[in-house]
Amino acid sequence: MADWPMLAVARKDLLLLARDRRSVLLLLALPGFFIAVLGVLLGEGFGTKADDRVRVSLVDLDRGTGILGSSFARLVRDDLLETPGIRVELLPDIETARRLVASHERAAVIILGPEFTSRVNACSFLPEGINPFFREGIHLDRVGVEVLRDTRQIATASLVEQVGQVSLLRVVLPYMIGKAFERLSDPDFIEILAKKVVLPVPPAFRPLFPGGKVNLSELLRLGSGGDARLERDYRARAGQGVQAAISEQFARYDLLGKTWAALTRSKASGTAKEVEYADTAGKGWLNRGAARYQILVPAQSVLFAFLIVLLAGSILVAERSSGTLMRLRLSPLGPGGLAIGKFLPVLAVSLIQNSVLFAAGWAVFGMRFGPAAWTTAERLLVLAPLMAGVSVAAAGMAVLVAALARGELQVALLGALPALVGAVLGGCVLPRELFPESTRWLAYLTPHGWALNAYLELLDPDPAGSPDLMRVAASCAVLSVSGLACLVVAWRLLAREWRR
Repeated sequence: MADWPMLAVARKDLLLLARDRRSVLLLLALPGFFIAVLGVLLGEGFGTKADDRVRVSLVDLDRGTGILGSSFARLVRDDLLETPGIRVELLPDIETARRLVASHERAAVIILGPEFTSRVNACSFLPEGINPFFREGIHLDRVGVEVLRDTRQIATASLVEQVGQVSLLRVVLPYMIGKAFERLSDPDFIEILAKKVVLPVPPAFRPLFPGGKVNLSELLRLGSGGDARLERDYRARAGQGVQAAISEQFARYDLLGKTWAALTRSKASGTAKEVEYADTAGKGWLNRGAARYQILVPAQSVLFAFLIVLLAGSILVAERSSGTLMRLRLSPLGPGGLAIGKFLPVLAVSLIQNSVLFAAGWAVFGMRFGPAAWTTAERLLVLAPLMAGVSVAAAGMAVLVAALARGELQVALLGALPALVGAVLGGCVLPRELFPESTRWLAYLTPHGWALNAYLELLDPDPAGSPDLMRVAASCAVLSVSGLACLVVAWRLLAREWRR
């Protein structure tokens, strides 16, 4: 029966809170309102560190076959992936590309059309081939390439287009050089060469060659003795000799390579991975399902969980002013019972607040808990202890502030101010990824940082992500210990006040 006074105090505080319906509504609805407003206003990149690489978004519609058993579009994509500082994003279709550019989510999108490979195959230095070059690089329309540009992001769009131009040059130019070099052994080229190469005839043979000169074609015909097959063989050898001579002269290059790596005999230094486009912007006017809710919901829940210190502090200050606390000294309650009696209702309110907020996050904002492979039971099994740890830490801090404060102003200074500072350092206001690396450790000096660290581990925007459950367990332990430590200190402070 010794526990009944403690429970009576807890019940009394809960009834006081329940009668103040406006406060209850604010406790439950205000965090959700903040999340909704921020979810609408913030962009898709909220909470992610700015990438120092250039994002090149492209649509690959090419189904042709070029060299190395693949399309030339595939070679362009591979070249981009091998370029340092490039992040390649593959969009599924033109409609998605047009929507992203129209909504200013992408500055530019490169579209490799269905005829890209056939157009590149037709590119040649010969008069009948396609000449794809002009001063600035490649004529995109001549090779079946289109660039969608956002007129509001001209600089970034130009940068993306220039990156694409460089890759196109590294694909098209070596291919054309290789084709041209192959033509050195072509019979038509050898015929032209043989007619153009005119040699003087030694004096002894001038009676056979009026004019004193002979071209290479006539010499090959004479050397073959009129045998057409042998003459073709001599011409082929002449072409091979020309190729060999040029190859030896330019030994640093493989002129038959047809790719940039083969032509220049170089190796790429980039090791990027191609990523499929994923829609993280959400749907509807609330942007339901947007990746940013994976950060906003836990951040706001932690922020408002620790602002609950104002509740316990205000109630105890009012009891001191009205003399209720003095009368409680005559009861068998004791300072320990009073501390626990104040702790339990704040714990209950915090648990209810967090439960309602995360339920709204799932139902209203489309938030996802844990990896896609987890069952509902597994998600709740991991999430519930963390929510309890956050509530224990918040309730313990609330009771400590209540034991320290002697007036409403002190409640605000000792409660709200540290809670807000902790929220800033912990990453509830500004994501820690945006902090300088040298200051991120400060988050672990606050319960907010430990709580948010564990929440973000479970609420990874990547559905395939695997959370580190040991890190979550460590955060739960730190939060629980810090909350109970605050409760013990509050107990000691109330015991000292009790003896006065």
